[in-house]
Amino acid sequence: MITLEFFAGLKDYFPPVMEVRETPEDINSLRRYLIDQQSFAKTLLEQCRFAVDDTFVHEDYPLRQGDLVLVIPPSSGG
Repeated sequence: MITLEFFAGLKDYFPPVMEVRETPEDINSLRRYLIDQQSFAKTLLEQCRFAVDDTFVHEDYPLRQGDLVLVIPPSSGG
């Protein structure tokens, strides 16, 4: 199981914190899983960055049981 935390506009589609029982292989697989769960969020999810243990990671980063994954959409300042 991994734990996901969603930020900003993603909270319109997902709860702030969500657990995934089946650990996806990597970040790319996780992104596809999330798009399958909430297809209306596809455009936003395709632009998101992912962080594991507060460090941004690449698409091929292997996920492990117990990881805390932050799903962070792009933001604009003002």
